[in-house]
Order: sequence, then structure tokens, then C-alpha cells
Amino acid sequence: MSGLKPVPKGLLAAGVLFAGICWYLSFSLSAHTWWPIWLAPIPILYFSLRLSGSWTFLLAFAGYLIGRLSWVPYLHSVLPLPLVFVFTLSYPLIFALQVIAVRKLMLKYSHWATVFAFPVLVTAVEYLSFLTSPDGTFGSIAYTQIDFLPVVQVAALTGMLGISFLVTFIPAAIALIIYRYQLKQPIRGLSIVTIGVLITTMAWGLMRLNQTTNTNPLHVGMVAIDKQAYYKEAEDKDSALANLYLRHVGELANQGAAMIVFPEKMFTVNNNRRQYFLQQFKDTAIAHHVSMVACIAQQNGNYYENRAWVIGPDGTLLEDYQKVHLFAGEVLDSIKPGKEPGIFIRDNKTEGVAICKDLDFQQFIGRYGKAGCNVIYVPAWDFVRDGWLHSRMAVMRSVEGGFSMIRNARLGRLTINDYCGRVLQEANCDNGAPTILTGNIDIQHHPTLYNKWGDWFSILCTIASLVSIALLVKPKRR
Repeated sequence: MSGLKPVPKGLLAAGVLFAGICWYLSFSLSAHTWWPIWLAPIPILYFSLRLSGSWTFLLAFAGYLIGRLSWVPYLHSVLPLPLVFVFTLSYPLIFALQVIAVRKLMLKYSHWATVFAFPVLVTAVEYLSFLTSPDGTFGSIAYTQIDFLPVVQVAALTGMLGISFLVTFIPAAIALIIYRYQLKQPIRGLSIVTIGVLITTMAWGLMRLNQTTNTNPLHVGMVAIDKQAYYKEAEDKDSALANLYLRHVGELANQGAAMIVFPEKMFTVNNNRRQYFLQQFKDTAIAHHVSMVACIAQQNGNYYENRAWVIGPDGTLLEDYQKVHLFAGEVLDSIKPGKEPGIFIRDNKTEGVAICKDLDFQQFIGRYGKAGCNVIYVPAWDFVRDGWLHSRMAVMRSVEGGFSMIRNARLGRLTINDYCGRVLQEANCDNGAPTILTGNIDIQHHPTLYNKWGDWFSILCTIASLVSIALLVKPKRR
């Protein structure tokens, strides 16, 4: 295809295996390694420039499929088997089609600027899927970088999709540099751009991580108790569980906690008993002079509401938030979604409350950032295997929005993180055992460009991808 010698089949196999292992480690819900995804696409993209379209499709599909197999055990625990197959195969199919399109564009125009086709296409596809998917941003490659804090700071400028762009641009540039070098074509311009992007990204990230802040500490406490805590001998199991939680309030208050956050759906409240339970929490807040976030399932006739009560130290109900974004199981359980974000004033500061899956949706949580929230409290309930990932998806919203976050998840992670995405305190309760976590967090809003301009970068990439497709189908002038 290129005038170079044919690629040995052994090298092709090794390249696909290398790419697949790198993607497997990056997507793994237990490995948590950020760097392999920067290397994974290099052999696939390089081989694509030296192989036919059919071979390119086969290699791209096979390599990405190996990577996505890391999610199969988790998917099988939450989805029916047919959907596991659909989910596992759809990502490699989309990726292979993207590589095919990029290959044609690079070979057609032979210009180094075509390197941008791959990242803008990947970014645009992710963006459009986020707008339409019932799972929001779940599955984005940007989340693989959540431990690489200098790069994560890009989300404050562009949203998380700026990270998706980066982790696809750099390997595409390396692959094209190698290919052009072998053909004795100029690589200086592309090399300068690639190095410039890397240096600029790291400089911005390190600068933001080293910003000084006006310390305004809040001491928080969390306790998570799973269903194992239900007393079989108790006639009123909901009251028994409520009392179990409330017993920990005094203990946490004695440790200095001024805000106590409980997990999602602590127990179920019938509408006619709502006031009884609410008053219990109000009285406890007054007795220990603490604020609390209590999340309950409230039954209203033939449907339920997933609600979070935010109670001030004087017993005032500051917010009665209804979860907006539901997962499929909640819809089947007749849970009714809310419509508005949970934003309130506490101690003359703007704060917010959201519940679990709400944090998967960029545009929705962006409303908290635009409102100037200093901190968001997040009751949650994870599925054991996805505890780490789901907690880090929430952390990404902190970076985009410029606020701190306290998240308490049953069967997952209890986390306290700052506006840069640093996880300051963490505990794991995925074994169902009662878990307590306390710590200090600076609550101060840090305005971000993403707050102000929204999805400007994603929209720009979508336009650029349309231009790329137009150039692809346009006949080339002789």
C-alpha cells in the first residue's frame, strides 16, 4: 500500500496483542493503570497505513476487542447475556470503523495535519453518544486517566472530552511520525506540534495543581451500612436501620464532623411516615449541632421517589432533592425521576446535593458548577465491581465544575476529593461491612472555563469530524 516492504505476519500478531493488552489494562476495573492507553493505538494506526482496508478492520477490531474483554465479568453481573455481547462487540466495531476512515483520509491527502482526524472523530462520537445514552458518560476513555492528575486538569478547560482527544491524538501522531519517517517525508512540523501539545498540557495541569487556595475547611463524616444490617427479628426494619445510622451521628460529631453524609436509599419511607422519619433526623441534627444528608426511598402510592434530605444544624430542611437520572433497575421498580438540581445555601455558601447516577451526566452536573457550588454531597449505591470507576467518574465532575465532593456509596467507595480531583480520603465498603470515614475538605468554588463555555471543545471536534468526513468523500483533485 505504501511502497514499503510488507509487514511480517508475526509483527502484526505481536502488535495486535500488545495493543489489546494495553487496552485491557487501561479499561480494567481493578488494574487502574493510566499509561497503557497512550500506547495501545500506535501499532494499529501504523499498520493501517501499510495494510489494506480489510486487514486494517480485522486488526483494529481484534485489538480493541481484547481490551474490552476486561469488562465482561462486570457486565455479566449487571446485564443479561445478550446485552453483554452487544456492549462488548459494539465498541470494537465503532473503533475499527473509525480507524478505517482515518486511514483513508491519511493516505488520500498525505499531509501531517490529517493526524487530527483520529482524535476529533473519537471525541465527536463520544460526545454524541453522551447526549443520547441513558448511561451518560459511562464508558468514556477519558476516565482511564483519572489518576494522571496533570492531564485530568484539562477537563477544567474542555470538559472530560479534552482528555479523550489527548489520549488519541498523541498515539496517532507517533504512528504517523514513524510512517512518514520511513517514507522519508517531513516530520518536523508534526513533531513540533505533538511535543507542543504535550508540554502545554503538562504545564497547565501542574500549574493548576499548585494553585494556592483560601483554606475554608469543612470536617465531614460518613457511615455506610448495607442490607446485612437489617434485623430479621425487627418488626419495623426501616426504623431499625434508621436507628443504626443515627447512632453513629454522635460518634462522628465527637470526632469533629460538622457535616454527615449517608449513602443512597438508606431505607424506605412510606408517605404517611415521612414526617416521622424526617423529624428523627432533624432532632438528631439539633442534638449534635451537625448538618446531615440523608437519602431515602420514599413511597408515594404506586411509585417511589429517590430523595436526599439536607438538614441544617438547627433542624431546617435545606433541600429535599429528588434524583433526576435513574438506572434501568430503578425505572423497573417504578421510581419517578426528578427534574431540577439540588442547589441550596448553607452557612451563606452555595452547595449542592446529587445522587449516584446523576454524576454520570456532564451537562446536568454542569448546572451545579455554573451555580457556583463550593461542594457537592453525593449519596450513592454501587455494584461492587464498579465501585472504583463510578467514584472516579464523580471525581471528574469536580474538576469540570471546580468544586469539592463528598461521596458515600454503599457497596462501593466512600471518597473525599478536592476540585483538582485529588482523592484526599477513601474507604472501601464493597464487602458490605459497616464503614466509617472522616476527613477535612476545603470548600471553595474555583470557576472553570468549562463552566463558562460548556461543551465548546466537543462541539468544535464534532464540526471538525464532519469536515473530515466531507474531505473523505470529496474527489481528490489531480
